[in-house]
Amino acid sequence: MATVLFLLATALAAWWVLTHPSLVPGPRMPIFMQQLAGVAIIGFSGLLAMRGRFNLAVPVFLYGLGLIAKGGTFAGFGFPGAEKGRKSRVATAVLNMELDHDSGTMDGEVLMGPLLGRRLSSLSPDDMQALHRLCVDANDQSQALFEAWLDRARPDWREGFGAGQSRAASGGAMAVDDAYAVLGLKRGASKDEIRAAHRRLMKQVHPDAGGSDYLAAKINEAKDLLLSV
Repeated sequence: MATVLFLLATALAAWWVLTHPSLVPGPRMPIFMQQLAGVAIIGFSGLLAMRGRFNLAVPVFLYGLGLIAKGGTFAGFGFPGAEKGRKSRVATAVLNMELDHDSGTMDGEVLMGPLLGRRLSSLSPDDMQALHRLCVDANDQSQALFEAWLDRARPDWREGFGAGQSRAASGGAMAVDDAYAVLGLKRGASKDEIRAAHRRLMKQVHPDAGGSDYLAAKINEAKDLLLSV
């Protein structure tokens, strides 16, 4: 009996960690750890089968098999897990910013000025200061968006920039297509998908977790807009 309870607890813990990646240190759990969990879960399914619990053994086995084969959740059988490869996008006149749902990393491309075409992650400190001045002069959401990236990439940037300006205004109502892009969804996504994307993104950018007030506000605005249409 003790063995059964131990294996059950192990399987439940593995399932919880795999479906709640924010609990795992680092941006993403290594694939081999997911596959190792899959092996443990398949072993547990075998124990269930030997005890005649085939109604539980089959879905548990398939879930473990999915982890080994794909290094992720076996979505085809309805287990929790986000679709891989999704990205949220927010664009202004100066920047096109992307937030990767899988890794939680944020990067962007400069759309105008001397740094046209450069990735933010490739900029030197001097380049960043020059781009910040350009974003301020744009008088739109570019300043707020760039500062949101700086808050994540270089938390001490204000000391070096000597920047004390307040963030730019919201810039008017968000369009429906922009809201889908912010949440990384395709047009026509269900309300459940909208809520799930909102929850997933807020874990990555919420100010209480060291994220950005600006991005959290944009994500909330996108969710509210899409749930109202």
